[in-house]
Amino acid sequence: MLIASLLAISSFLTPAPAAPPPTTIASFVAASGGQFDNNPFDYDILLHAVQTANLVGPLADPNSNLTLFAPNDRAFFLLARDLGFQGSSEEGTWNFLVGALTQLGNGDPIPVLQQVLLYHVVPARVNVIQFLILSFTGQTIPTLQGGTVRPVGLSLVDKDPDFANPTVFLPLNVQTSNGIVHTITRVLLPVNLP
Repeated sequence: MLIASLLAISSFLTPAPAAPPPTTIASFVAASGGQFDNNPFDYDILLHAVQTANLVGPLADPNSNLTLFAPNDRAFFLLARDLGFQGSSEEGTWNFLVGALTQLGNGDPIPVLQQVLLYHVVPARVNVIQFLILSFTGQTIPTLQGGTVRPVGLSLVDKDPDFANPTVFLPLNVQTSNGIVHTITRVLLPVNLP
């Protein structure tokens, strides 16, 4: 009886197991699974793009302090449609966009893809309140690509005036160990496409 009582008491005194460390931006995106599916609100295409562009490392760096404006699969689909895609699958969308990037990159899609993806990453944490303040004061947000985006209300104005601008969408203000993720409804374009 005494032994059972001591074991019961010691179980209360034993510290609880440590909570798992907060996820990084890269692991948040990877949680989609990366398999093309029929869910337009996850990040399978973004995950493929980040892996193809060899940008997982920077988004997984625990010492980073970043904000990712993360286009969901529907955002990539809308861009492909704007560029002439007639299909409806995520895999078809990805393949179409790789073809378009290959043309823009004179046969090599990787540098163009890297520039597009880095245009979605801010080298600082920008939460929703800060985003709205920047919008209200008319300021721009610098990106790792070197360009800027301008928040207007809940939208982001990019460098292409002909395509619809993205808006922030749910989930937003997702806190990770190395930054913040805001979902956006369109892909940000760092240049004016021909």
